[in-house]
Amino acid sequence: MRTLKVGVIGVGNFGTLHASVLSRLAGCELVALADVDEGRLSQACRWFGTEGYTDFKDLIRRDDIDAVSVCTPDGKHVAPAVEAASAGKHIFVEKPLALSTEDCDRIIGAAREAGVKLMVGHILRFDPRYYAAYKAINEGRIGRLVHLYARRNNRITSGLRLASETTVLFFLGIHDIDFLNICAGSKVRKVYALANRKVLPQGPDSVLALLEYEGGAVASLEVSWVLPEASPGSLDAHFHAVGERGAIYLEGGSRDLTLTTDRTERPDTVYAPEVQGETVGVLKQELSRFLRCISEEVDPPVTGEDGRRAVEVACAICTSYSEGREVELC
Repeated sequence: MRTLKVGVIGVGNFGTLHASVLSRLAGCELVALADVDEGRLSQACRWFGTEGYTDFKDLIRRDDIDAVSVCTPDGKHVAPAVEAASAGKHIFVEKPLALSTEDCDRIIGAAREAGVKLMVGHILRFDPRYYAAYKAINEGRIGRLVHLYARRNNRITSGLRLASETTVLFFLGIHDIDFLNICAGSKVRKVYALANRKVLPQGPDSVLALLEYEGGAVASLEVSWVLPEASPGSLDAHFHAVGERGAIYLEGGSRDLTLTTDRTERPDTVYAPEVQGETVGVLKQELSRFLRCISEEVDPPVTGEDGRRAVEVACAICTSYSEGREVELC
């Protein structure tokens, strides 16, 4: 199997994590990074020993790059994804695929026309905890679904840092919308949502939504990014599923390891931790699978259409809380 050469577009917090994982993956060579922030880009290029570009188009123009990982802010995925597809590069796009179904369609259409792989970074599908819950539901172990519940709340640090670029629903809630979709196994029929803003200068602090699926299940979604800094974990996440013959209870937060000295640290034990000198974790699983899809010429496990379905539901929820009404999707 030949080595795939990859570039990362956007080296903020998660883009840097992508670069770190890709730089250590077997069968992959991280060759270039792109970011509009020259200081951030320069630092990342020193860390990973790559070339850097402030214009992502210069990275995409390179003939030696096989694939790109798009880790730009939520509302800036379309241009690099479409440009990469046009240049014949395979594309991994961090969630959400885009902030509207129209933009999702632009990315999906460009990838389809170019004949390149497009995978969306819905990482819960690679989390062993969430995958075990999905597998149990899919195998019918708790019987037909009655209701689902998902919660994902972050500290206010995230809200203060990102509220000008995205919303809590697209930054956090999109994870659980995609997961609820695959667990329910059918399309969302209608949604009703409420939002509240008392802390942040723009966008909702919290969103609560009810979803009704065509298959008969109902779901409740809770997302917020205004938890106090003193909260015991940086992420408060839960998933529950109730069926006719059983139930599932999942704790998906980040309170599993705390190191306290003169300050408190919570080392990563989920996304890309290092164990015995080797990078492991769900991001490694996700990116490895993307590269394998390219090498083996098979469809990605999370398609552009999957990403679009999650965005469609998120947009309906936004309409519901903005206009104070129930929104039908089908």
